[in-house]
Amino acid sequence: MRNLLVWLGYVAVFVLFTWPLSQHPATGFPVVPGHDSYQFYWNVWHFRHALEAGTSPWYTTWLFYPEGSWLIMHAYIPIVGMLAVVVRNEMLAINLALLLSYSLSGLGAYLLARRWVRLPLLCVLAGFIFAFSPYKMQRLPEHYNLVLTATVPFYVLYFLRAFRFRVGSFLPEVVSWKAVATCVGLGLITLLSDYYVLFGLLYFSAFYAAWFGLRIGQINWRSRRVWLGLVVLFTVSHISIRLLRLAGVPENGLWWAGDLVAYLLPPPTSRWLDFDWSHRLYNSSLFNAPGSLEITLFVGYLLPLLVLLSWRYRIASALRQDAAGRPLMWVLLLFSMLTVPTLRLYGHERLNLPTAFIHFVPFINNIRCPTRWVLYISLLLPLVCFSSLEAGWFGRWPRGLQYAAGLVLAVGLGVEFWPKPYVRATAADVPAVYRYVANLPGESLISVPFGVQDGNRQIGLADPEQFLYQRWHQKKLLGGYLSRVKPERFAAVEDTPFLRALTHYQAHSGSEPNPPLSQAQVTAFLQRYRPAAFVLPPAFRQQAVHRFLRQALQPHGYQEKSIEGYVLLIPNLVRPAGPSAAAAVAAPANSTRIRYTEGAAARWR
Repeated sequence: MRNLLVWLGYVAVFVLFTWPLSQHPATGFPVVPGHDSYQFYWNVWHFRHALEAGTSPWYTTWLFYPEGSWLIMHAYIPIVGMLAVVVRNEMLAINLALLLSYSLSGLGAYLLARRWVRLPLLCVLAGFIFAFSPYKMQRLPEHYNLVLTATVPFYVLYFLRAFRFRVGSFLPEVVSWKAVATCVGLGLITLLSDYYVLFGLLYFSAFYAAWFGLRIGQINWRSRRVWLGLVVLFTVSHISIRLLRLAGVPENGLWWAGDLVAYLLPPPTSRWLDFDWSHRLYNSSLFNAPGSLEITLFVGYLLPLLVLLSWRYRIASALRQDAAGRPLMWVLLLFSMLTVPTLRLYGHERLNLPTAFIHFVPFINNIRCPTRWVLYISLLLPLVCFSSLEAGWFGRWPRGLQYAAGLVLAVGLGVEFWPKPYVRATAADVPAVYRYVANLPGESLISVPFGVQDGNRQIGLADPEQFLYQRWHQKKLLGGYLSRVKPERFAAVEDTPFLRALTHYQAHSGSEPNPPLSQAQVTAFLQRYRPAAFVLPPAFRQQAVHRFLRQALQPHGYQEKSIEGYVLLIPNLVRPAGPSAAAAVAAPANSTRIRYTEGAAARWR
């Protein structure tokens, strides 16, 4: 009953922080307009659509048509797709998954804190800090995968129950096979949620084992030889990383390394702490990516202050006296080093830490955004802090005064963590032109802006909102945006004259389409991709790309329509005469769809 009440409390916080999302959970979902949110909606829709159609959900031709792409290395969140299959509504599945993830993250961290913290209110606050940290609240409307963290505290809890480590050995003794099986099950759920969170669990396990294998607990920190060894280690790592970067050895992610200033910088999504100075600093050239949510390392001001106040009591804390809890200080330190592998202070790189070597290891360096490891800091830091508080002055106070101080702390954390209201996307946001396109024959749709993009490269501009619109127009897209895209997909754009010209003219509004593509090139393109239509938003009307499409398609029998300001280019009902004209047919709404072939065009005539 106590755990149920605690979980319901976290549910209430989620409802409060995301209000009015819970008013219409089946008809809208949180977004950042023009950002990745729509991609995750597409993930859920595609997973459900593929299963119901009897095809593999791990491969798609709905993007990068006709070749398609694997979705193995994509931030796919199939766990939410499975939920959508059950509830038969993508928007409801997303909102339910978010609510469950946040509330269960809090419950898991609460249960983990109870192992070392006696005062229930402090345990509740530990769960609140992990579940609703600024890192997670900023990403809630954009990176759904990174907030699916419900498995993390439960994994740590059962990991500690499953194994017993001995000093000098990396391999543990199994204490409970049931707990081992639970860890494996939680790992599989995490695998279906997000690979960053999964790698965090693997890092936690390795770091925890390293405490015993490297005999960290037996180090005499008063020894000069120990400190001399650390100086040598950090000097060698700094010089080695420097030489690797100068030699041009491929690295992935050091550019995204955090800045220590960011630990004290509230994100712009904070309702009460988005001050003018912080907003200017957040968008300044101090950071490699000004204004990006990837620079966020903020954990609040109260928690670091309490850590400093309780530092002298760390030895006597219940966590430090527990042989299984003592390594968590070491794990916390390593996760902190992961966030700043090249130690930056106010925009200047001061020191290359040993953790920077990870970014030179193939495959592993696909985990390229170091600041995301602040997620694990928000789990471990409250455990260390609150356990030390109880061992010191806080634990000596009368119980009533402890609860009063805890309530004051709760209010302060609420002010620090409370986000600004979120924007919602609904089906009503889909422009009418895309509903019109749904009734046109043809395999694909080409909508401007067009592009191919992944986390490392971009050609043209992939419009994220197309991921939402595709659910309604049901046409396949030639471009797209996935976490990882094969080089062949980029080459396909560069090697196709029509697409190469399209990306050029949409980026250069003042250009003139001269010289035009040859009729043979346009014909080859139309016959290969069988587009149902070309769509241009109002912003591209009468721009260079509009003039290019008009000039290229009108000789092939395309006509132009305007629907609520959108330009729609569709083939005429009757294929125009001429040996080079592309076959083009159209059907009335709700009629049988006809493929673009010469035979079909003849039958339609």
